[in-house]
Amino acid sequence: MVSGIVKTGIVAAVGVVVIVLSSTLGWILVPDIATSEAIITADNEAVFAAWSSPPVPVYIDFFLFNCTNCEDPTDQDVVLHLDQLGPFSFTEGRIKYGVIEENGLLTYRENITYFHTPGVGELGLDVEVVTVNPVYFTLASLISDLAPEDLADGLSIIMHNKLDEEDEKPFMKRKVREMLFDGWSLKPYIKILESFQNETGVELPPLPADPKFGFFYGRNGTNLGEFKIESGANGLDQLGFIRTWNGNESVDYWNDTYCNMINGTDGAIYPPLVDTSEKVYIFTPDLCRSVYATYERDVETEGIIGNRFTVPEIVFNTYDPENLCYCPDHKIDPDLCFSTGILDMRPCLFGAPVLLSTPHFYMGDEKYVKAFTGLAPNKEWHETHFDLEPLLGVPIFASKRLQLNVDVRKYKVPPRLLNINDTVFPILWINETAKLDQPSAQDVNKAVNVIDALNISRWCFLAAGIALVIAGFVMLIIYLPR
Repeated sequence: MVSGIVKTGIVAAVGVVVIVLSSTLGWILVPDIATSEAIITADNEAVFAAWSSPPVPVYIDFFLFNCTNCEDPTDQDVVLHLDQLGPFSFTEGRIKYGVIEENGLLTYRENITYFHTPGVGELGLDVEVVTVNPVYFTLASLISDLAPEDLADGLSIIMHNKLDEEDEKPFMKRKVREMLFDGWSLKPYIKILESFQNETGVELPPLPADPKFGFFYGRNGTNLGEFKIESGANGLDQLGFIRTWNGNESVDYWNDTYCNMINGTDGAIYPPLVDTSEKVYIFTPDLCRSVYATYERDVETEGIIGNRFTVPEIVFNTYDPENLCYCPDHKIDPDLCFSTGILDMRPCLFGAPVLLSTPHFYMGDEKYVKAFTGLAPNKEWHETHFDLEPLLGVPIFASKRLQLNVDVRKYKVPPRLLNINDTVFPILWINETAKLDQPSAQDVNKAVNVIDALNISRWCFLAAGIALVIAGFVMLIIYLPR
């Protein structure tokens, strides 16, 4: 018959074995297996396929502003009225190609194609829009900013008169399709551009044989450059982090080390185990900079609870010390910087007076809204945010909203030809969204449930092992001779 002390030893030994096994399986082997399954590599076929050709559809809606009283470019007493037209809806096709795996990094380009998918009641791409002429004001801005002082006034008058002969004026009427992807001819501007280069010596980007301009002209079926990102092999806490863009570890637009930094991911993937106390950084080539979002609240999408992150007002507050370097003139005179809500894109767009903001100047300086009638900033419609499943870091919903504006000023054009108030003139805004569909949401839920079950199981086994060891010691005390 087995003695009590032997039974005690068996119980304690079983407890130790359970503790060792639960620790090994629960904290070493299982996490290692889970980690290896999350790494983006061609060996993980399902993960690699979902990353290289995302199954979740991406939609982009365009909203354009139509000016209803922009007839006279010399009447500065008129408060301009804007009517919002849209949405004009497109679906994005995205596929990564030229993928190279090396040292835990992935190098690739992503082709983006836009397909017009009109919704019910859409006006159609042939509807006409009255707005400012961005090419006119780009030329006026370049002459004002770059031409020698003694030449600027004369060049501005020549520019205006020559364009007037071609019926190109400060305001224009264009079809939606022209303003987006089709573009319109720049032939009336070629001689003026050549004169500008000859007179000033300023080198401008070379023009094609049949030059055109559209705000997204030439973008369809192209990519945003070469990315090199972390695959997760060097640690899942770095998953998706961008190491280089177009071969560089930073950009060179802002003449400042901090503002030129490339931080975070491209917004498509994030590391797991989301920390809501930390900022989440995203690098956006369209902005020529990195931005960050902060946790706001929890939301539910397709039955999944996610952490919502929003881009705070301070990100586009030029007067915040961290953002001063995004104002090209801050070292000359801080008063030359735009107020809250505006990002001057001149440094990365060859000096073109393009300004980015949130739609309807949401969270921006109220003076930009009050410069027009017809604008109505609204958090629900105009905020940029994304929702992350907290355990896996999977985006379950995202909405990127940006407004494209032109810096409209008199520049050096005589008042008899151009005399409108200096203002930030809205052209259009976009709402780019992606939402996890039901099949993908079910896959995410299954993965979360499996991980939760493993977590519960390892703690249960560890508790059982500790209980057995304690029981063994108790039994030992009971059976030891007194």
